[in-house]
Amino acid sequence: MRNFIIFFEEKEGTSPLVRLLDHFDQISMVHQIKNRGWEPFDRHNCGPIQTSTLLQCFDLIFDKNPLSFDRLNEIYATQAVAPLESLNKRGSVGFKMRFLPPNPAAFLWFKLMEPLSKALGQTGFSRSFERSIIQKSQANDLTVFLAARQDVFRWALSKYHGDGTGKPGHLQFAIADGNLSRDQIGKIYVDPGRFERIIQACERSHAEKRRLLRTFQAAGVRAYPLLYEEFVLDKVAYFERLLRQLEIKIPRSEVEATLGMGSHFKKVHSSEISEFVENHEEITERFGHRYVKWEEPA
Repeated sequence: MRNFIIFFEEKEGTSPLVRLLDHFDQISMVHQIKNRGWEPFDRHNCGPIQTSTLLQCFDLIFDKNPLSFDRLNEIYATQAVAPLESLNKRGSVGFKMRFLPPNPAAFLWFKLMEPLSKALGQTGFSRSFERSIIQKSQANDLTVFLAARQDVFRWALSKYHGDGTGKPGHLQFAIADGNLSRDQIGKIYVDPGRFERIIQACERSHAEKRRLLRTFQAAGVRAYPLLYEEFVLDKVAYFERLLRQLEIKIPRSEVEATLGMGSHFKKVHSSEISEFVENHEEITERFGHRYVKWEEPA
């Protein structure tokens, strides 16, 4: 069985994904106590820790030595909003995180230098965080997944819709906690100019994920895409493939039974865009064709 990291951005189905993975007896998903903090190494959970501290936590979680959980939480909980829940290191261990340094200074450097390095045709001085993550993945023989959403039109709509008013936010948590029902989500007007910019950002993100996947693979790290559309289409087949990539062998009946335990989350948006977008005809006509198919290299 293999240990792993799922890198994600947002609105790619990873919240229900990690809850479902945690139901499997063979898998321990790293998260905080009280069933919270399922992105344990994102800044809003772990605090502004240095990259060196982040990598130290990675080693304690993923290396071949017995887990010193007290030591892990001693390091992690120094700035985190809550300590980590206990985990079983004997099986497959994983977590999800954004591919961003949690420390604000490192984050600002990352965001500042990346476009500058591209403009100058250089990469060495802008990707120290990337190199550190790849080296740590190599050292611990990790499997890396990158969450991706091919239908950038729908992905951009989810981002635009945000909290249900067109502002940044996440409706799925309010719905899951029973504080909101899908029937209570009103329609919004989608500004075409702003929406075009969001779609372009999604397309750039998609291209960057492809580059990052190739970089991991070139470094000898097992790396795979996790496609949202496949998750929605056939969850059993999706998880069977993911489990094979983690070298976990269980019968289909066990996969089906485990998925039947549920993920805590419910689908936010209807497949009918007209139910949450006022100018749905205009938006669909102008942007509905925006789709970036993920094709494996020959």
